[in-house]
Amino acid sequence: MMMTIRFQSLTQPLTEISNIQEIPKDATIIWYDFEDASDKENEFLRNNFNFNYLEIDDAINGVPRVKYKEYKEYQYMIFHSIIDDDYSPISLSVFLQNKILVTYHHKPFQSLKKVAKYNADSHDNELDCADIVIHILDSMVDKYFNFVYGIEDKVYTFEARHVDDRYSKSVMENVFQLRSDLIKIKRVLFPMQEVVDTIKSEGNIIKDAKHRMYIQHIDDHLIKQRSVIRTSQEMTNEIRENYELFTSFRMNSIMQILTLVSVIFSPLTFIAGVYGMNFDYIPELKWHYAYFICLGVMLVITIILVIFFKRKNGFKPKIKV
Repeated sequence: MMMTIRFQSLTQPLTEISNIQEIPKDATIIWYDFEDASDKENEFLRNNFNFNYLEIDDAINGVPRVKYKEYKEYQYMIFHSIIDDDYSPISLSVFLQNKILVTYHHKPFQSLKKVAKYNADSHDNELDCADIVIHILDSMVDKYFNFVYGIEDKVYTFEARHVDDRYSKSVMENVFQLRSDLIKIKRVLFPMQEVVDTIKSEGNIIKDAKHRMYIQHIDDHLIKQRSVIRTSQEMTNEIRENYELFTSFRMNSIMQILTLVSVIFSPLTFIAGVYGMNFDYIPELKWHYAYFICLGVMLVITIILVIFFKRKNGFKPKIKV
């Protein structure tokens, strides 16, 4: 639980300090980063910044949806990253007001540390808070590639491993797990694409050609990632449909065999039923060889039907899988 304060001035790169009193008057950037903040730090956020209290409560108490909102005095953004273990989203709340930048999150964000370290090692006099926000967004979107390519590899590996595995009950379970992971990633990528589109068209965060270039770069990455996810989802759909088609074909083949067996036994059942009736007078009952004649007739009928259906290919599947 901590609040990290950083500043940059015309003569000093982005520097981390321990308290507010160390911020110089000529600071061009003042960055407050709240990570899993304590109650005291939350009160500091509520009392020292003129932000909408409802949005502050959303940042503190939940996982708000991805958004971009512009007010007269500041801009408010929610970005989502992805947890490595289960692809669930984690939110980063960003408040941008002139030279003040506030970021709030409940779990560590490597993108923030990466951007902070980069700008601490290299001093850019023209750097402003909007640059930092765009750099954070760029770093987060770049990290999506780890998950997108990871799920793509899973799909291709799964397809290669199970291409001939049509009888395993785990096939469909694994397919549904892949589809679940794809949906979780889409829940992050698609809203982030929308918020980037909003920033491109409406956001005052874009102030010059450099900002437009960065946002377009981020947008291109999101488009590529969505394309990979869409292709992976189509592949999982095809794997599922092929498996279901093969399962249906196998079931139809089994039903076909059972139907033919039923057809063969129908006349035999009829004959057995007729001579199984308890009437006093059935002429054939008195024949000396009636039993053997009846069995012979039933055998002949069976042989004739089997030969007939074999010539019609009734015992073979009509398609190959």
